[in-house]
Amino acid sequence: MNGIVRLRLSGDLGDITAVLADLIGSHAFRVMVDDHTYRNRDGGVRVYAELSLPIGQETRS
Repeated sequence: MNGIVRLRLSGDLGDITAVLADLIGSHAFRVMVDDHTYRNRDGGVRVYAELSLPIGQETRS
């Protein structure tokens, strides 16, 4: 396991931004967000992001 979680967030861009802001503000994760947003057929957007533990906090199993 590489310690990275890949997320696909779908919906209103404002809601997605709020979720990402909460994750970044928690300082519990490193967050990498894809530069592109993709439009959904039914409206809204999709955004891809990766979460990982900050350097020095990785655990080994």
